[in-house]
Amino acid sequence: MTSVSFDDAIPIVNERAEYLRKSIYSADELNLEFTNDYLIKNWLDKNAISVVFGDSNSGKSFFAVDLAYHVASGKNWFGNRVKAGQVLYIAAEGGRGFNKRIAAVKNNKPDLHEAGRKNLNILSVQIDLHGAEDAEAIKDQTNKQDYNLLVIDTLAMSIGEGSENDGRDMGMFLTNINQLKAHFNCHVMIIHHTGKDKSKGARGHSSLRAALDTEIAIKVDGSIRTAKVTKQRDMESGKKVAFTLDIVGLGLDSEGEVITSCIVKQTDVPESVTKKKKLSGYDEVAFQALHEAITKHGRYIKNSEHFPSSRKIVDDEHWFNAFKLRRSNDDAKPDTIRKSFNRARGKLQEYDYIREYENKIWCIDEPDRQDK
Repeated sequence: MTSVSFDDAIPIVNERAEYLRKSIYSADELNLEFTNDYLIKNWLDKNAISVVFGDSNSGKSFFAVDLAYHVASGKNWFGNRVKAGQVLYIAAEGGRGFNKRIAAVKNNKPDLHEAGRKNLNILSVQIDLHGAEDAEAIKDQTNKQDYNLLVIDTLAMSIGEGSENDGRDMGMFLTNINQLKAHFNCHVMIIHHTGKDKSKGARGHSSLRAALDTEIAIKVDGSIRTAKVTKQRDMESGKKVAFTLDIVGLGLDSEGEVITSCIVKQTDVPESVTKKKKLSGYDEVAFQALHEAITKHGRYIKNSEHFPSSRKIVDDEHWFNAFKLRRSNDDAKPDTIRKSFNRARGKLQEYDYIREYENKIWCIDEPDRQDK
């Protein structure tokens, strides 16, 4: 019988432990790189996660297709530099509608289509990123770093049996998103819908917004749509671009009727977006009450990515109490006061005066009152 030597045995390696070991470095080894690893300069970083959200029929998917084409072609997007690369666009809602959007670009923006067509890859099937199977399948059918941009359109059609409002389900979805991002070392853009309370942005569990590097809101004002950055982890927030959706004909169907789609056309940001709406009535009272609450109870929160470090943050109950004091002579019922406060709170968010996270409020643009 042949003796077994432990010297010849292959040691069992914990791959995760080995990865973490190799990832640890000392402060002395720090090498700060000044290269800008962007996908779209000043808008999207390469290795990051973003959400584009808006109401139904706001044009968010047309916006995403146009953006994807610009990344695939390397052509400037709304005047911003773009690094060309491979794109995988997962059109999870499928159907003929998406193919019409591609045809619209091909027919009406031939230069953009010709420059980007070989780099723009389309997966037009519903996927399930609530479980791990589809995420693994997407990784297995490609090689590492095949893609620079991965678009998930939409979250609702990609979360399977999971619920957008459940923290555990959203956590599983985000785990798969992060694995795809890490596998391809790419930017992942998720197309999503506005919640019932429009002042609170994209619908679903708060863990989604917490995980984002960039959040872009699409809003409609007449025929003009605006895309505004409402969250930016490492870059300037508040940037805006505006566009229209021009209806284009694609040909005739079998019954002789015109088949149409839309293309994105850049336009100027309307003055109604660049200028804040003037406050009046209880909206103005609520804003005054907020300044009072911030002065008395505001605090800087420096150790959380959810709050701007240069703004004082106040709890919404302090704000509501200040609002109630300002209406103490109205003889209004408590329920009426609460309703007027909630309406004003929504308006102040809609008009871009304030932001909030987990019932903590701050002002967006009050450097004379807010910044140190």
